[in-house]
Amino acid sequence: MGNFSGEPMYYYDNSSYDCCSDMVCSENPYQEFSERFLPSFYALIFLLGLGGNLMVIAVLLLDRVSLFGNDIFVFNLAIADILLVVTLPFWAAQAVLGWIFKGFLCKLIGSILKINFYASILFLICISFERYLSIVYVVRMYNRNRRFAVYTTVMVWLVCLLLTVPDFVYLMAEFDSRTNVTSCVLVFPPHSNKTWKIALIVINQVVAFVLPLIAMTYCYVHIILTLRRSKGFQKHKALKVIIVVVAAFFLCWSPYHLVQFLTTLDRLELLETGCNWEDNLNIADTIATCLGFFHCCLNPLLYAFVGVKFRNKLLTVLRRFGCINQNYWNRHFRASSQTRDSSWSESTDCSYTAF
Repeated sequence: MGNFSGEPMYYYDNSSYDCCSDMVCSENPYQEFSERFLPSFYALIFLLGLGGNLMVIAVLLLDRVSLFGNDIFVFNLAIADILLVVTLPFWAAQAVLGWIFKGFLCKLIGSILKINFYASILFLICISFERYLSIVYVVRMYNRNRRFAVYTTVMVWLVCLLLTVPDFVYLMAEFDSRTNVTSCVLVFPPHSNKTWKIALIVINQVVAFVLPLIAMTYCYVHIILTLRRSKGFQKHKALKVIIVVVAAFFLCWSPYHLVQFLTTLDRLELLETGCNWEDNLNIADTIATCLGFFHCCLNPLLYAFVGVKFRNKLLTVLRRFGCINQNYWNRHFRASSQTRDSSWSESTDCSYTAF
């Protein structure tokens, strides 16, 4: 398995086995590590990510209220995360058995993973920007702005489809006689192989890390400054939530993109490498990508369950199905109304509940 761009992390990178120009490495500790580590970790991410995001979708759909603004983005974020994690069993199977599925499934599953990898990241930008507008400029996402959110969602999916065209074109199931394994890999034309790999790594780092990190930082810094000017800031946990959101994204994805940066330097032959370096880089790539995938499990907690608005939706659905009694319902909403600062305007308070 290589990296997410030139040779995506979810595909084996057979070229790395021939890591030394003068010899072929006789041992493959990376493959042994993948066989032991990936199936169990992917199973964990699959179960947690599928369960948490299905809960988000169920609550939003069963609430009997039309989706507006931030809810639209959270809903699509959950869909993207679900479609991403459902591909993981295929890559877990490849880590142990090689690619035992048909060649078309290689293109399809690989493209689905890449589409939703980008979608999951880009919808985080949408959520951050919606919160920025709703709090800094008190723009409430109803009516006309709801249509804007829908159009934005369509544009995000189209951009993700375009970014995944190289995967669908060049992904194929290829047999490697050195390892006696068939793997789902990106196979570029020989004359442009290095160019493609480096270009995709750079695009990946810009679109999936640099751009969202800048956007999230800009939006949340201005949100913090706005909230600090409000008399009700000390009574709300908005600052903690913002810090957790940004920190979770940075901690989950920065190791992966650091490995990608080292991979780029390796492709440009700016580093002196050998078999041990290639193996260690591939192992680091595997661990870092799994950590990034784990962010899909955190998204329901960060963008849904920690928010007052979503928790109220969840309790409403549970009450409708008889999972909570009327006494708890009354106590919860009485406590919520008492802790809300009356000095906030209605629009500002509604904006905050998006957290």
